Amino acid sequence: MEKRGISKLDLKRRNRMQILRVIRESGPISRVDVASALEITRAAVTIITNEMIEEGVLVEIGEAPVNTEKLQKGRRKILIDINVNSRFALGATVDEREVTVGLTNLNSEILDKSSMVIDDRTTSKDIINYIIKTCNEMVANSCLTKDKILGLGIGIVPTMWGKLKIFYKDGVLDFTNFIEKLSGGLSFDIHCGNAIGLMALANNEFKTQNGYQTNQAFIHNGNQVNLAVIEKNELSSDYVYYTSMIERYIVNPNGKAYEGYPNGSVKAELSRTAMLNSFYEIYSKEKTPVLYELTDGDKNKINTENVFMALMRGEEPVKQLVDSIIDKYTVLVNNLAISHFAKKIVLHNFNLNEKQFDYVKREMIRLVSEEIADRVVLSKLEGKNNFLGGCSLIIQDNFYVKGGMQ
Repeated sequence: MEKRGISKLDLKRRNRMQILRVIRESGPISRVDVASALEITRAAVTIITNEMIEEGVLVEIGEAPVNTEKLQKGRRKILIDINVNSRFALGATVDEREVTVGLTNLNSEILDKSSMVIDDRTTSKDIINYIIKTCNEMVANSCLTKDKILGLGIGIVPTMWGKLKIFYKDGVLDFTNFIEKLSGGLSFDIHCGNAIGLMALANNEFKTQNGYQTNQAFIHNGNQVNLAVIEKNELSSDYVYYTSMIERYIVNPNGKAYEGYPNGSVKAELSRTAMLNSFYEIYSKEKTPVLYELTDGDKNKINTENVFMALMRGEEPVKQLVDSIIDKYTVLVNNLAISHFAKKIVLHNFNLNEKQFDYVKREMIRLVSEEIADRVVLSKLEGKNNFLGGCSLIIQDNFYVKGGMQ
């Protein structure tokens, strides 16, 4: 008869993985509380965590604070936490305009970072060579040994998959060819994924709120609008690959048309191209003299900064258009908050400063409610920090999933 079951090594890895998860979400935490959360014996938790401390994966950080209302007898709890400097992660992200590369510890604290601007003339070979060269330089400059590096995680936005020869195979993205080219110049484990989901993970706060894990919707604004959803600290399987599904959402019934999409879709109304075209329609020396002056009469210079400057100087056609765009985004935000029970909606790559974002939030409050508008936040990964998405991938795969085992 064939024997089936789980090996001791797999059981050990699973137990360590669960302990790391609890510490990540609730730490610093005592061994007693870890045991309670996982419903396993304190003795088992003590044995496992002591071994992880000896390996340097975990660290004791002292006694738990005293609760004066519930004074405890006997020895106070000793808190343990993840040793964030026990291992390090390399990450990279490739989007339409830039390649970013960086090195972090387990807490995503940045030790080094670099970036390269790209355009239509940049080849896949240029991108690969830059990632190889930069990763090797960062490891050498930080004086880290190979055993301290978890590997390299790379996020690639969907609009760049074709350029890097990344295609679907049997329903999943096949990064084999891309990884093989990188492996020729790197001696690290390399993992790749859809940059949208990885950046959503990097933005996620893994700590539970009042014991509950919250859902998050992550909207990426680029040549393509993309959405990733985090459900209870995990990337939703619906958004691992097909993050551009959001472009079919309707935000303006009977609105603008775009071939292959419903009228009034995100693609037709809120993509970067669609919004720029809307500004081109009103742009002229007669209709928008302030915006015309700010852009030196060149519509290609229309950007967020110039638009908001014109708005603040009272350019009514610009204000009407900006408010119309915010109206549509409010519809989208409200639908995401309801359909995904999202307690946080993260806006990424919108290039809004604090004053501009305050204006957007005020409009959203007027249109829906303060409770919904308060869920909207700006991404902490802007521009040159996009590589944190790749770091999140390799940290998740090669540290947490493996229970901190090498």
